[in-house]
Amino acid sequence: MAGSSPSDAESLPLETARRRVGSVAGPVDRTDRIPLSVAVGRVLATDATANDPVAAADRSAGDAVFERSHQIRPGDVGLLRAAGVTELLVRQRPQVGILPTGDELQRTGDESPQAETAGFTLAQYVDRWGGKVTYRDPVADDAPALRMAVQRDLTRDLLVVTGTEPGDTLRDVVAELGDVLTDTVAVDPGGRTGLAVVEDRPVVLLPESPTGARVSAVQLVRPLLKSFADAPLSAHPRTSATLTERIDSRETVRTFAPVAVDDGTATPLPGADLAVATRADGWVSVPADEAGLESGTTVGVEDWDYLP
Repeated sequence: MAGSSPSDAESLPLETARRRVGSVAGPVDRTDRIPLSVAVGRVLATDATANDPVAAADRSAGDAVFERSHQIRPGDVGLLRAAGVTELLVRQRPQVGILPTGDELQRTGDESPQAETAGFTLAQYVDRWGGKVTYRDPVADDAPALRMAVQRDLTRDLLVVTGTEPGDTLRDVVAELGDVLTDTVAVDPGGRTGLAVVEDRPVVLLPESPTGARVSAVQLVRPLLKSFADAPLSAHPRTSATLTERIDSRETVRTFAPVAVDDGTATPLPGADLAVATRADGWVSVPADEAGLESGTTVGVEDWDYLP
Protein backbone atom coordinates (compact mmCIF):
# COMPACT_ATOMS: atom_id res chain seq x y z
CA MET A 1 0.00 0.00 0.00
CA ALA A 2 1.88 3.07 -1.19
CA GLY A 3 0.69 6.63 -1.43
CA SER A 4 2.19 9.96 -2.37
CA SER A 5 4.74 11.56 -0.06
CA PRO A 6 3.28 14.19 2.27
CA SER A 7 4.64 17.72 2.31
CA ASP A 8 5.58 19.41 5.57
CA ALA A 9 2.93 22.05 4.97
CA GLU A 10 0.16 19.43 4.85
CA SER A 11 1.28 17.59 7.99
CA LEU A 12 -0.40 18.21 11.33
CA PRO A 13 2.02 19.12 14.16
CA LEU A 14 2.31 16.37 16.76
CA GLU A 15 0.80 18.31 19.65
CA THR A 16 -2.11 19.46 17.48
CA ALA A 17 -2.68 15.89 16.33
CA ARG A 18 -2.78 14.70 19.93
CA ARG A 19 -5.31 17.34 20.91
CA ARG A 20 -7.63 16.72 17.97
CA VAL A 21 -7.81 12.95 18.28
CA GLY A 22 -7.74 13.18 22.07
CA SER A 23 -10.91 15.28 22.04
CA VAL A 24 -12.90 12.08 21.46
CA ALA A 25 -11.03 10.02 24.07
CA GLY A 26 -12.95 10.63 27.28
CA PRO A 27 -12.33 8.38 30.29
CA VAL A 28 -13.90 4.93 30.10
CA ASP A 29 -16.88 4.88 32.48
CA ARG A 30 -16.96 1.09 32.82
CA THR A 31 -15.62 -0.22 36.13
CA ASP A 32 -14.57 -3.49 37.76
CA ARG A 33 -14.39 -4.39 41.43
CA ILE A 34 -11.28 -6.50 41.81
CA PRO A 35 -9.30 -8.12 44.64
CA LEU A 36 -6.17 -6.38 45.82
CA SER A 37 -4.07 -9.35 44.68
CA VAL A 38 -4.61 -8.49 40.98
CA ALA A 39 -4.70 -4.69 41.27
CA VAL A 40 -1.19 -3.81 40.07
CA GLY A 41 -1.34 -1.73 36.89
CA ARG A 42 -5.03 -0.89 37.23
CA VAL A 43 -6.35 2.68 37.56
CA LEU A 44 -8.59 3.68 40.45
CA ALA A 45 -12.12 4.74 39.50
CA THR A 46 -12.64 6.22 42.96
CA ASP A 47 -10.52 7.00 46.01
CA ALA A 48 -9.16 3.98 47.85
CA THR A 49 -10.01 4.71 51.49
CA ALA A 50 -8.54 3.09 54.58
CA ASN A 51 -10.69 0.70 56.60
CA ASP A 52 -8.06 0.50 59.34
CA PRO A 53 -5.67 3.17 60.65
CA VAL A 54 -2.01 2.99 59.58
CA ALA A 55 -0.02 5.07 62.05
CA ALA A 56 3.27 4.64 60.16
CA ALA A 57 1.68 6.23 57.08
CA ASP A 58 -0.31 8.85 59.00
CA ARG A 59 -3.60 7.39 57.75
CA SER A 60 -6.79 7.15 59.80
CA ALA A 61 -9.81 5.01 59.00
CA GLY A 62 -11.74 6.77 56.23
CA ASP A 63 -8.71 8.62 54.86
CA ALA A 64 -7.82 8.30 51.19
CA VAL A 65 -4.83 6.01 50.82
CA PHE A 66 -4.66 6.76 47.09
CA GLU A 67 -6.86 9.09 45.08
CA ARG A 68 -8.94 8.44 41.99
CA SER A 69 -6.92 8.02 38.76
CA HIS A 70 -3.91 6.64 40.61
CA GLN A 71 -2.34 3.68 38.82
CA ILE A 72 -1.55 0.96 41.34
CA ARG A 73 2.14 0.08 41.63
CA PRO A 74 3.60 -3.08 43.18
CA GLY A 75 4.76 -1.12 46.20
CA ASP A 76 1.27 0.29 46.83
CA VAL A 77 -0.42 -2.99 47.68
CA GLY A 78 1.40 -3.37 51.00
CA LEU A 79 0.07 -0.04 52.27
CA LEU A 80 -3.42 -0.82 51.00
CA ARG A 81 -3.40 -4.17 52.75
CA ALA A 82 -2.18 -2.59 56.00
CA ALA A 83 -5.10 -0.16 55.69
CA GLY A 84 -7.52 -3.09 55.54
CA VAL A 85 -8.33 -2.69 51.84
CA THR A 86 -9.11 -6.03 50.20
CA GLU A 87 -10.69 -4.89 46.94
CA LEU A 88 -10.70 -1.86 44.70
CA LEU A 89 -13.02 -0.20 42.20
CA VAL A 90 -10.99 0.33 39.03
CA ARG A 91 -11.67 1.47 35.50
CA GLN A 92 -11.97 -1.25 32.94
CA ARG A 93 -9.02 -1.37 30.61
CA PRO A 94 -9.76 0.47 27.33
CA GLN A 95 -10.53 -1.94 24.51
CA VAL A 96 -8.29 -1.64 21.46
CA GLY A 97 -8.80 -3.33 18.10
CA ILE A 98 -5.61 -3.85 16.08
CA LEU A 99 -6.15 -4.46 12.38
CA PRO A 100 -3.14 -5.33 10.17
CA THR A 101 -3.68 -4.69 6.45
CA GLY A 102 -1.84 -5.35 3.21
CA ASP A 103 -1.81 -7.77 0.29
CA GLU A 104 1.72 -8.82 1.22
CA LEU A 105 0.33 -10.41 4.40
CA GLN A 106 -1.87 -12.79 2.39
CA ARG A 107 -0.79 -16.11 0.88
CA THR A 108 -0.49 -15.92 -2.94
CA GLY A 109 -0.29 -19.23 -4.80
CA ASP A 110 2.71 -21.16 -3.51
CA GLU A 111 4.24 -18.09 -1.84
CA SER A 112 4.14 -17.76 1.91
CA PRO A 113 2.73 -14.50 3.28
CA GLN A 114 5.04 -11.90 4.75
CA ALA A 115 5.19 -12.11 8.53
CA GLU A 116 2.98 -9.50 10.17
CA THR A 117 5.11 -7.63 12.70
CA ALA A 118 3.78 -4.07 13.17
CA GLY A 119 0.40 -5.03 14.61
CA PHE A 120 1.81 -7.92 16.63
CA THR A 121 4.45 -5.67 18.21
CA LEU A 122 1.87 -2.96 18.85
CA ALA A 123 -0.35 -5.46 20.65
CA GLN A 124 2.43 -6.09 23.18
CA TYR A 125 2.88 -2.37 23.76
CA VAL A 126 -0.85 -1.75 24.16
CA ASP A 127 -1.10 -4.51 26.74
CA ARG A 128 1.75 -2.95 28.71
CA TRP A 129 0.17 0.50 28.42
CA GLY A 130 -3.01 -0.79 30.03
CA GLY A 131 -5.21 -1.62 27.03
CA LYS A 132 -7.20 -4.79 26.37
CA VAL A 133 -6.22 -5.97 22.90
CA THR A 134 -8.16 -7.64 20.13
CA TYR A 135 -5.55 -8.56 17.52
CA ARG A 136 -7.17 -9.34 14.17
CA ASP A 137 -6.06 -11.48 11.24
CA PRO A 138 -4.58 -9.42 8.38
CA VAL A 139 -6.99 -8.04 5.76
CA ALA A 140 -6.07 -7.63 2.10
CA ASP A 141 -6.28 -4.34 0.18
CA ASP A 142 -9.93 -4.87 -0.76
CA ALA A 143 -12.51 -2.17 -0.08
CA PRO A 144 -15.47 -4.36 1.00
CA ALA A 145 -13.27 -6.50 3.25
CA LEU A 146 -11.63 -3.45 4.80
CA ARG A 147 -14.98 -1.76 5.37
CA MET A 148 -16.33 -4.81 7.21
CA ALA A 149 -13.17 -5.10 9.29
CA VAL A 150 -13.25 -1.44 10.36
CA GLN A 151 -16.96 -1.53 11.20
CA ARG A 152 -16.51 -4.73 13.22
CA ASP A 153 -14.15 -3.03 15.67
CA LEU A 154 -16.11 0.17 16.18
CA THR A 155 -17.40 -1.46 19.36
CA ARG A 156 -13.89 -0.93 20.78
CA ASP A 157 -12.74 2.30 22.39
CA LEU A 158 -9.92 2.67 19.87
CA LEU A 159 -9.09 1.13 16.50
CA VAL A 160 -5.51 1.03 15.22
CA VAL A 161 -4.85 -0.01 11.61
CA THR A 162 -1.34 -0.92 10.47
CA GLY A 163 0.14 -1.03 6.97
CA THR A 164 -1.73 1.98 5.59
CA GLU A 165 -0.46 4.97 3.62
CA PRO A 166 -2.00 8.21 2.29
CA GLY A 167 -4.03 7.55 -0.85
CA ASP A 168 -4.55 3.81 -0.35
CA THR A 169 -7.82 1.87 -0.27
CA LEU A 170 -8.03 1.81 3.51
CA ARG A 171 -7.84 5.60 3.75
CA ASP A 172 -10.66 5.88 1.19
CA VAL A 173 -12.78 3.45 3.22
CA VAL A 174 -12.20 5.36 6.46
CA ALA A 175 -13.04 8.66 4.73
CA GLU A 176 -16.37 7.18 3.59
CA LEU A 177 -17.20 5.92 7.08
CA GLY A 178 -16.14 8.96 9.11
CA ASP A 179 -13.93 12.04 9.26
CA VAL A 180 -10.21 11.99 8.48
CA LEU A 181 -8.52 14.51 10.79
CA THR A 182 -5.22 14.32 8.95
CA ASP A 183 -3.46 12.01 6.50
CA THR A 184 -0.01 12.91 7.80
CA VAL A 185 1.61 14.01 11.05
CA ALA A 186 4.76 16.15 11.24
CA VAL A 187 7.00 13.48 12.76
CA ASP A 188 9.97 11.61 11.34
CA PRO A 189 9.85 8.67 11.07
CA GLY A 190 6.10 8.08 11.02
CA GLY A 191 5.01 11.07 8.93
CA ARG A 192 2.56 8.92 6.94
CA THR A 193 0.46 8.30 10.05
CA GLY A 194 -3.19 9.29 9.71
CA LEU A 195 -5.88 10.08 12.28
CA ALA A 196 -9.63 9.73 11.89
CA VAL A 197 -12.88 9.58 13.85
CA VAL A 198 -15.51 7.03 12.87
CA GLU A 199 -18.77 6.85 14.84
CA ASP A 200 -17.17 8.80 17.70
CA ARG A 201 -14.28 6.33 17.84
CA PRO A 202 -10.69 7.48 17.28
CA VAL A 203 -8.91 5.57 14.52
CA VAL A 204 -5.11 5.67 14.24
CA LEU A 205 -3.71 4.73 10.83
CA LEU A 206 -0.12 3.54 11.13
CA PRO A 207 2.31 3.32 8.19
CA GLU A 208 4.11 0.26 6.84
CA SER A 209 7.49 1.34 8.21
CA PRO A 210 8.21 -0.65 11.41
CA THR A 211 10.11 2.24 12.95
CA GLY A 212 7.55 4.82 11.82
CA ALA A 213 4.72 2.72 13.23
CA ARG A 214 6.51 2.42 16.56
CA VAL A 215 7.17 6.15 16.80
CA SER A 216 3.55 7.02 16.08
CA ALA A 217 2.26 4.36 18.47
CA VAL A 218 4.34 5.73 21.34
CA GLN A 219 3.51 9.35 20.55
CA LEU A 220 -0.20 8.96 19.71
CA VAL A 221 -1.64 5.62 20.82
CA ARG A 222 -0.09 5.66 24.29
CA PRO A 223 -1.50 9.13 25.19
CA LEU A 224 -4.93 8.03 23.94
CA LEU A 225 -4.90 4.96 26.19
CA LYS A 226 -3.95 7.07 29.20
CA SER A 227 -6.83 9.44 28.41
CA PHE A 228 -9.26 6.53 28.24
CA ALA A 229 -7.95 5.23 31.57
CA ASP A 230 -8.02 8.72 33.13
CA ALA A 231 -4.42 8.06 34.14
CA PRO A 232 -1.44 10.43 34.05
CA LEU A 233 0.85 10.23 31.04
CA SER A 234 4.10 9.58 32.84
CA ALA A 235 7.37 10.54 31.19
CA HIS A 236 9.67 7.83 29.92
CA PRO A 237 12.88 7.36 31.91
CA ARG A 238 15.71 9.48 30.49
CA THR A 239 19.45 9.19 30.67
CA SER A 240 21.96 11.83 29.60
CA ALA A 241 24.45 11.00 26.88
CA THR A 242 26.69 12.76 24.40
CA LEU A 243 25.97 12.41 20.70
CA THR A 244 28.79 10.82 18.71
CA GLU A 245 27.29 11.92 15.37
CA ARG A 246 24.99 14.67 14.13
CA ILE A 247 21.25 13.97 13.95
CA ASP A 248 19.69 15.60 10.90
CA SER A 249 16.12 16.87 11.01
CA ARG A 250 13.82 19.20 9.11
CA GLU A 251 12.38 22.32 10.67
CA THR A 252 8.62 22.03 11.40
CA VAL A 253 9.04 18.24 11.80
CA ARG A 254 9.52 16.55 15.19
CA THR A 255 12.28 13.98 14.73
CA PHE A 256 12.81 10.86 16.84
CA ALA A 257 16.15 9.16 16.38
CA PRO A 258 16.91 5.67 17.70
CA VAL A 259 20.33 5.50 19.34
CA ALA A 260 22.72 2.96 20.82
CA VAL A 261 24.05 4.01 24.24
CA ASP A 262 27.51 3.04 25.44
CA ASP A 263 29.54 4.51 28.28
CA GLY A 264 27.75 7.85 28.29
CA THR A 265 27.61 8.26 24.52
CA ALA A 266 24.66 7.97 22.12
CA THR A 267 25.22 6.85 18.53
CA PRO A 268 22.36 7.34 16.03
CA LEU A 269 21.30 4.14 14.26
CA PRO A 270 20.78 4.41 10.48
CA GLY A 271 17.81 3.02 8.62
CA ALA A 272 14.17 2.46 9.53
CA ASP A 273 13.75 -1.31 9.29
CA LEU A 274 12.56 -3.72 11.97
CA ALA A 275 16.06 -4.36 13.34
CA VAL A 276 16.73 -0.68 14.05
CA ALA A 277 14.09 -0.33 16.77
CA THR A 278 15.19 -3.67 18.22
CA ARG A 279 18.83 -2.58 18.51
CA ALA A 280 18.00 0.85 19.94
CA ASP A 281 18.74 1.49 23.61
CA GLY A 282 16.55 4.58 23.46
CA TRP A 283 15.29 7.53 21.43
CA VAL A 284 16.39 11.13 21.09
CA SER A 285 13.77 13.76 20.29
CA VAL A 286 14.63 16.77 18.13
CA PRO A 287 12.08 19.60 18.53
CA ALA A 288 10.27 20.79 15.42
CA ASP A 289 11.88 24.23 15.65
CA GLU A 290 15.44 22.90 15.48
CA ALA A 291 17.35 21.84 12.36
CA GLY A 292 19.19 18.88 13.84
CA LEU A 293 21.53 18.26 16.77
CA GLU A 294 25.28 18.48 16.43
CA SER A 295 27.81 15.84 17.44
CA GLY A 296 28.94 16.50 21.01
CA THR A 297 25.52 17.73 22.15
CA THR A 298 24.32 16.39 25.49
CA VAL A 299 20.91 14.82 24.93
CA GLY A 300 18.25 13.01 26.91
CA VAL A 301 17.76 9.42 25.73
CA GLU A 302 14.22 8.13 26.39
CA ASP A 303 13.68 4.44 27.17
CA TRP A 304 10.44 3.57 25.38
CA ASP A 305 10.59 -0.08 26.40
CA TYR A 306 10.49 0.74 30.09
CA LEU A 307 7.42 -0.81 31.70
CA PRO A 308 5.14 2.20 32.45
